[in-house]
Amino acid sequence: MKIKIIADAVSNLFNDIQENKGLYVRIMNVHLRIDEKEYRVYDDIKDIREFSKTYFQMLSEGKSKVQTSLVSTGEYYEAFKEEIDKGYKVICYTMASGISGTYQSACIARDMINDECGSKEVEVIDSMTAGFGEGLQVIHAYELVKNGDKDFEEVIKELEDYKHYVRSDFTVDDIRFLLKTGRVLKTLGRFANFLNIKILLKRNEHSRIALAGTAKGKESAIKKLVSTVTENIDKDVEQVVYITHCDDIEEAEKMKDLLEKEGISNIEIYDYDIISGAHIGPKSLAVFYVAKEAY
Repeated sequence: MKIKIIADAVSNLFNDIQENKGLYVRIMNVHLRIDEKEYRVYDDIKDIREFSKTYFQMLSEGKSKVQTSLVSTGEYYEAFKEEIDKGYKVICYTMASGISGTYQSACIARDMINDECGSKEVEVIDSMTAGFGEGLQVIHAYELVKNGDKDFEEVIKELEDYKHYVRSDFTVDDIRFLLKTGRVLKTLGRFANFLNIKILLKRNEHSRIALAGTAKGKESAIKKLVSTVTENIDKDVEQVVYITHCDDIEEAEKMKDLLEKEGISNIEIYDYDIISGAHIGPKSLAVFYVAKEAY
């Protein structure tokens, strides 16, 4: 039995990352509109790092209108059908259902395909997060399928369990971007930038962004993130810890150095995905890893 893994572009699995890791995951393009120009992420963006630098600088200036749109039901339907016609069953990951309608779009397409086939050919998994939190799960799914020792239902069961161990912890540099989405308390956001208070966030068990704490300044925020990782990471499993940044490589490197001093050495740094990155803003930092306890 062949299984195809599909993910959306919010998974942070840029083309070169897939190539370097030997992944063959189908990515559903998310639409990004900047003023009058529209991009299909990642098809229309070849140098993601150069684009990210310009993109987050542009967001910081606030002079351009940026809009993102979810993957449509029709796009998912066509992708699912194409893979099934090739002889695959499909497991599709989406960004958190609590922050986007993409999951619902994929589920509608799944139901249409499964009804037409008269059998379960497609399953959709709510990653409950975004960025490399989704990407980390997709990598695990790909490796699990590649091993080939489990059937479709066994793979789905393991992946649904695994996602509850993936932590997404991050801090934003400018709370205004999250205020626009209504994902933080306005009373807190009103004073955060003025007092140089950095917001610490996490994904929660309801597929939403939750407040994890505050810190006075960026340096303190990074130290608290490092403390959160060292407290929660599963040190008994071999894993990669992923740090992503919204055009702030210097602070990402500082976080890496601090984690290494805590004995966490297998760390990779990447640019933050540009879709959900638009909602947390420039200079934000995130860290993704497998925890010792589910949540």
